[in-house]
Amino acid sequence: MRDGHHALAKAAFLIIVAACLVSAGYSGDTSPGDAGQAAEPLMGTAWNLVGYRADNGSVVAPLPGKEPSVIFGGDGTLSVSAGCNLYSTSYRIDGSRIMVEPATAAGTRPAVEQDIARQESRYWELLLAAASYRVEGNRLVITGLSGQDLLAFSRAGEPADVPLLAME
Repeated sequence: MRDGHHALAKAAFLIIVAACLVSAGYSGDTSPGDAGQAAEPLMGTAWNLVGYRADNGSVVAPLPGKEPSVIFGGDGTLSVSAGCNLYSTSYRIDGSRIMVEPATAAGTRPAVEQDIARQESRYWELLLAAASYRVEGNRLVITGLSGQDLLAFSRAGEPADVPLLAME
């Protein structure tokens, strides 16, 4: 039952975000020839987490069925599903540099299993440590100040066959 409520909350959140993207003028066309996309390659895109740097430095996959995701809105809003809770924050991009602001909860669940809470906490820690990014085909990699890859995402709607080993 808990998973059903989580899935329903996540679906409602994504519908709201999609409506915001449509009202902000996002058409879904992310072709390289799009002038807006060339200036802001993440604007209007959605990504699913496929790997992240654990506390011990290893690269791990997110918990099955609790994969975090992000949507980069055209207005600088970052909508985040962190595996259990939903958040809204802002982001700034300057070239390949990226900065994510601390978030406010858009929807939270009072009781979260310990492993999900641990994943969510680490995910936020890494998002806030973001210093730069790169897009490689259907893959988004967020990097920290040291140059170490922190988070790897696959483009939403695309196969999640992004190799984790590229982060190691």
